[in-house]
Amino acid sequence: MLLPTFLLTAALPAAFAATPVPPTLTHLFSVNLTFSAPIAIGSVPYGSRDLLFISGGTFAGPKLSGKVTGGLDWGLTDTKGVFSPDAVYALQTTDNATIAVFERGFAPHVHVLFETASEKYAWLNKAVAYAGGGPAEGGYRWMCGR
Repeated sequence: MLLPTFLLTAALPAAFAATPVPPTLTHLFSVNLTFSAPIAIGSVPYGSRDLLFISGGTFAGPKLSGKVTGGLDWGLTDTKGVFSPDAVYALQTTDNATIAVFERGFAPHVHVLFETASEKYAWLNKAVAYAGGGPAEGGYRWMCGR
């Protein structure tokens, strides 16, 4: 048992670069979300919770574009004022595919996952994406990359 551990330890320096290489992101799309009036849940154990209804919007990118058909963000604003989005919403592409978007994180940065039954966009089912953004006229704007 000692020999395999020694071999693994000896191989580690060769397996990892001396300087980590930051990930590069490929632009997926930009999305503009619009919201209807929120429902305040109020003070909860970890901050303040609101239900933010995503009423629509648009998205566009090199491989897909269309409209946001609706969704919900039940994010939490902590006691220091940091908003943590926790959202799910639907995209409808210009060729009528429906894609579910799941976002979580600490604004202005979120981790994004996707689900779709579309064969054309099935590659999104295995994509792990990152988005950053902020308030924009009439809603919120995200830039999403993977």
